[in-house]
Amino acid sequence: MTLGTQGVQAAPLEEVPLPLQRDAEQLVRPGERISVTVGLQDSIDNGDRVFSPAFTADGRMRMNDPHVTAVMTISCTAVPGSYEVRIGSGGDRNPSEVGSLWGSVRVAPVGEAERAACARRVSELPPEPREERWPAHVEWPGSPWDVRSVRAGGEMKATDGLEMAGDGEVTLTSSAFTRPVVMHGARVLSATVRIRCDATPGIHTVVWRQKAKVGSKVWARLRVEPAAPDCHDPAPTLADRIKSPTSWLAAAGICAAALAARAYVLKRRRRAYSLL
Repeated sequence: MTLGTQGVQAAPLEEVPLPLQRDAEQLVRPGERISVTVGLQDSIDNGDRVFSPAFTADGRMRMNDPHVTAVMTISCTAVPGSYEVRIGSGGDRNPSEVGSLWGSVRVAPVGEAERAACARRVSELPPEPREERWPAHVEWPGSPWDVRSVRAGGEMKATDGLEMAGDGEVTLTSSAFTRPVVMHGARVLSATVRIRCDATPGIHTVVWRQKAKVGSKVWARLRVEPAAPDCHDPAPTLADRIKSPTSWLAAAGICAAALAARAYVLKRRRRAYSLL
């Protein structure tokens, strides 16, 4: 597979805490952060959840090429003892889900003063990074959080083979695009998008709208880098002008004016005949 992206780079993730190895037990203290990391060849998938009664919240496996990693925080209220760490499928947590055993953590005993300090420290922790770094050869987007960088004025190829939509049924829109694009393809849908020269640097969402389906969804994200000084957007095509709301409004205004003028002429004629 090829990315098909001009001048695109993946954004790096922050460093992960101490890793928990498979089938191992790791000694931890309340408030510490641990990670579970696997290789790309492992059966664990991007988006799978890592959970344990010792965690403040479930972790989420996220692509960080060449690994898939989840980061979790040990709860400040976890009582001393050993806790299993398991991995379940993606999506929302099912209370009855058992998952597969990965390893365990042993929470060390701490005093009340340390627990109080733990609560303050955990409340100040930054949120878990959600951006993912996918291999360069993987088509974009690998997931909705596969945030890749592109310079304003550049192009990206968006590809999707999972949604089972038909040719021409999907339109992608974004505040970073020069115009909405329609995805085409017999089995795998794709479209080339161009980034506006004046697009604001930073992360932009890409919205997926499918014919015959109600609503839309955030399908992808990208990071816009500043444009080159000589960047120029291509002139709009005739099709773009026809689709433009302002073009339709202008055309409607012209038609309304023409109808009004014709009605005025007919009224004058009827009045002239009535005077004969």
